[in-house]
Amino acid sequence: MLSIQFSNKVTIVTGGGRGIGRSIALKFAEAGSDIVIFDVLKQEAKNTIDRVISLGKRGTFYQVDVSKENEVNEAVEKVLDEYNSIDFLVNNAGITSKFSFTELSTQAWQKTLSINLTGGFFCCKAVVPIMIDQKSGRIVFISSGSAITGSGGGAHYASSKGAINSLVRALSRELAPHNILVNGIAPRNIKTGILGDIYSEKQLKNLTKRIPIKRLATPEEIANVALFLCSNLCTYITGQIILVDGGRTFA
Repeated sequence: MLSIQFSNKVTIVTGGGRGIGRSIALKFAEAGSDIVIFDVLKQEAKNTIDRVISLGKRGTFYQVDVSKENEVNEAVEKVLDEYNSIDFLVNNAGITSKFSFTELSTQAWQKTLSINLTGGFFCCKAVVPIMIDQKSGRIVFISSGSAITGSGGGAHYASSKGAINSLVRALSRELAPHNILVNGIAPRNIKTGILGDIYSEKQLKNLTKRIPIKRLATPEEIANVALFLCSNLCTYITGQIILVDGGRTFA
């Protein structure tokens, strides 16, 4: 019987306090990995770590703004001191907001790219040398289906995610010789609090009607894909962006 076992593995999940990041952290812990969370949401992240510990795994939270390189570097150094290795990095931390392009401020544009894109870059810069020394590693970025189709009222968000897709492909080619696989997941229509912050209940119902599967996805369904990409079931896939959208994008 095939099973995914992450015993003696160490996973960093950015934005692991809630939503997709929380589900990924818990899914990996269930598979046996120790979990480190980088997040600005202190209480939410601590709650996730408490759950990790209740599953019998080690868990640590660092309050890190991934858009600040010094905070990322300091936290990664602490992780290495405590755990001695970093096997998996899941770049999930991100923000979104809804503005028409004419109302989109430079500040909102820069803040979105600094967290969604540059934050992942900083985390990779800190972690990749460790993985190269280990001669192994897996990196997963959380992208978005809007990187493919665009997003009405979200040029800043779609642009940040489109750039992530390019970064995934570039890193995958450079890091493959070091036995480091880099992939992205492009979720769409995920039932999280962030979606509720953007759309009204009526808008969510209309959105659901356009999804061939006729429902929103759960964060756990995204976590399952991340689990696969970091597992020993995935050994020859790199540089890919896996669209998880219930069939909506190309329907």
